Amino acid sequence: MNIVDPILFQCRRQPPVAAICAPGPGIGLISYRRLEQYVHNVTRKLQSLGLPERSIVAVNITDVIFHTVVLLASMRLGLITLSVREGELLLPFKIDLLIADAKRPPTDRTQVVFADLSWTEGDGEPLEPRLLPQVHEDDLCRLILTSGTSSTPKAVPISHKLLAKRMARHATFGNRIANCSRIYCDVPVSTSLGFQFLIYALARGGTAFFPGEDFASTLRVIEDYNVQCLVGSPSGFENLLRWFDTVPAYQSNVEVIFCGGDVLSRTLSERLRSRICSHVIAAYGSTEASMSGVAHAHEIAELSRAVGFVTPGVVVQIVDASETVLPPGQEGEVRIRSEFAVDHYLGDPEESKKVFRDGWFYPGDLGALNADGLLVITGREHAVLNLGGDKIGSEALERVLAQFQGVAQAAAVTVPNAYGNNQVFAFVVAREKIDENALIAYGASSIPRPFAPVKYFFVDALPLNEMGKLDRRRLQDMIPADLLAPS
Repeated sequence: MNIVDPILFQCRRQPPVAAICAPGPGIGLISYRRLEQYVHNVTRKLQSLGLPERSIVAVNITDVIFHTVVLLASMRLGLITLSVREGELLLPFKIDLLIADAKRPPTDRTQVVFADLSWTEGDGEPLEPRLLPQVHEDDLCRLILTSGTSSTPKAVPISHKLLAKRMARHATFGNRIANCSRIYCDVPVSTSLGFQFLIYALARGGTAFFPGEDFASTLRVIEDYNVQCLVGSPSGFENLLRWFDTVPAYQSNVEVIFCGGDVLSRTLSERLRSRICSHVIAAYGSTEASMSGVAHAHEIAELSRAVGFVTPGVVVQIVDASETVLPPGQEGEVRIRSEFAVDHYLGDPEESKKVFRDGWFYPGDLGALNADGLLVITGREHAVLNLGGDKIGSEALERVLAQFQGVAQAAAVTVPNAYGNNQVFAFVVAREKIDENALIAYGASSIPRPFAPVKYFFVDALPLNEMGKLDRRRLQDMIPADLLAPS
């Protein structure tokens, strides 16, 4: 089955119903009737380009609804889709075509087609069946870029069948999500979570909502359409809470919150449950293996860094350096075997060998598992900074800081803020006098915004371990106690 077929079925069954809403400039709102017309018109446009089946099509379009239409039309033609941002085209495999809006022309050598809303114009008639490819359920339909186990983007290949299996298990997340048809997603469609919930909502005839250009328009849509479910990462929900705090009189009617991407801190969990919705689901997962653990947030609120109970169809083990399985409660490396997991990265055998071994996926997390199957994540095996779902390699960030005039060494560490989400502090060893304000401005302009350090400390030396390497755990001890918020 082509994963687009159930969506087109819903288009025919309930044409007037709202399908996707993203308030702001651009399309803004689209019904199922219009969605079907747009998909068929864009399908004809793509078919005229003569791309072979299973070609990889990258999409860099700002308007989320137009972006989605291009994705659906591409998958309908048996093409493999990939949502990209600027700078994400240097990948270990060939992209056959980049479809971009004219506002952001690419700079690499990939074949490019510029798209605008004229692509959606036409009679809305479907392509003749003889011109549609025979898509097998095991054919790939989607690539998701992830840097979860390192700082380098890797492509996770998703087939029509695997995507359908991942969506079918949403019932594991509780009956409230299964009964929700109006879902607001705070993470973009380029992510595994955002794309999966988009397709899930549309395949069931629901409405998928995305953030508007400002909080006022987003809140108005949430209220007017009586959104039932909010999906996002801890960092996204922190921003949402900050918005809600500006409207003290707002009373939420949201029925359930689904939080994935990073550990849900006790502070953020309590704030969400008291301010927006009492029913919060915390989930532990990855693009490679999908959701591996879930729990009601109130169940695990008192257990520091608990992420959820291992779900059906998934096996989680904790192993030592020799890959011996450790007993319950003992800390070690997390590995996952799942019927919802992939077994390689596309075009990257070296990275694949590192994390996919003997049927297991090694996400790079350290943790412990109790006798009831509750997983606790205690840290990372490698130096990856996770800011509420956004990830970057700490060494990559430190290399940028070390390029500033006068910096001899730099080290980055994450510290929880008042919402329990991580923020970045930096320690700097200077070889000469440094203008701190200039360093702050350099960091803000040279490092992606979520990862720019919010505070710098100048120190005489960085702590090293017995092997002469940076001891990141001791960095935490160097942070003044008054700057540490409870997690």
